[in-house]
Order: sequence, then structure tokens, then C-alpha cells
Amino acid sequence: MKQFLTAILVLAMVGQTSVLARDKNDEENPGGWDFELPMLKVSSGKEVVIELSSSFSFGFITGIGQAKDVSIDMGQSYEIEWGDVISAKTRIGKKDFLRIGMGFDWRNYRVTDFKRFAKDELGIITMQDYPEGVEPKFSRIHTFSLSFPLKYYHFFSKKTYFAIGPELYFTPYGSLKTRYYVNGESEKLTSGNVHQNRFSVGVGAEINVHHIGIYYKYNPFNVLRSSRGPSFSSMTVGLKVAF
Repeated sequence: MKQFLTAILVLAMVGQTSVLARDKNDEENPGGWDFELPMLKVSSGKEVVIELSSSFSFGFITGIGQAKDVSIDMGQSYEIEWGDVISAKTRIGKKDFLRIGMGFDWRNYRVTDFKRFAKDELGIITMQDYPEGVEPKFSRIHTFSLSFPLKYYHFFSKKTYFAIGPELYFTPYGSLKTRYYVNGESEKLTSGNVHQNRFSVGVGAEINVHHIGIYYKYNPFNVLRSSRGPSFSSMTVGLKVAF
């Protein structure tokens, strides 16, 4: 990750780092400092602007289309996203933009009842009962993804906008963890390689006022590969801070 962030900074320094002034006559922007790279034009009057900005999101996840014995606890399942680390946008109307970005996304899908995620001898994820005499705490699937949203932005005023569009996810990492108590002592079981679905596409929408907003995401793809684990997809609702 350090090498990736370094590459982003080098890209910005190579480009024409002219900050677009923002006063009463400025155009509305989705936020962040604007670093213009030379020679990036899509057509006359439609300049592509590369931005180094950021947004931070925290949301609660629920499972959609859950298989038998899978019961994702929305109150205990969450998403953390560092979004729009680098993005490109172009104006398509007086108050309208298209923007494509890249960010990092961490998700925890927890079940907190008497079932747990477990990997069998063939490496397949199944739902199993806890051993007798133990007190369950939680069992979760964790994933890390690179997110690539493509969104349409409409500004109602300089600092109020609505955005919606598809989001592509590449998920190179997933893990499993189960925690429970035995005679009052905390125990845990962990495992990597949970056969997560590496590529998926969802849709996201947000409303933002003065850098703070609410967002919604829906991803119809299974979190785990259908042949290697129980089926469930996801829906997220949360808060977003954009800089």
C-alpha cells in the first residue's frame, strides 16, 4: 500500500499542480484539491480533472438472499471505506459531473446466534453449530476490496449534492474468525482463504450536505463463491464524510 500511495503522489507532482481557486464564482466540485494533468481532454470544453481527495464512510451491513442458517447481524456487521483516494471527473452539465474513483473497502459480516462459519476438511465454508458447553460471541467473514465507483453527481447548491452509480469491487483477501467463551475464557478460531468472490458489481447512492452525508449500497453478488460457501449478498447504509 505504501508503494501505491507513493505512486499517486508522484503522479500528482508530474502533472500540472495548479489548484483551482474556489470563490463565489467557482464551479461546484465533488470536493478535494484539484490537480490538473496536462493533455487530458475528452472533447472541446470537457476537461478531465484528476483529483487527489478522500472520503471516509462507516456503515452497517445486512445480508440479502441468505442461505439457510446464515443470519447476518446488521447491528454487529459493518463496512469501513476510504474512498476516492484518486479520481477523475468531467463536467456534463451546468450542475452535473461524472466521476470515476478508486478506494479501499473493509467489511465484516457477523453472525451472533448459535451458528458459526467454519471451514471443513475440503476447504469449503459451512454453517455449523457451536460445540456443547460454549457461549457464542460472534463468527464473521472479513473481506478487503479495492473499489472503483463510477458516479453521476448533481449539485443542488455549491455544497449540497446527490450521487448515484455502479461500483466495481476487486476483493483479493478474505478471512474467517470465530470467538466464543469456554468456562469464562475467551477462545478463537481463525482461517484465511475463505474463497471470497473476487469480482463483483453493485450500486451506490449518497446525499451530501457540507461534506457530511448518508449513503446506501447494494451488491447482488454473493460474498463467497457459490461452490465454496453459503450464499449471501449485501446491503449497506451508513454515514460518509467527504473532503
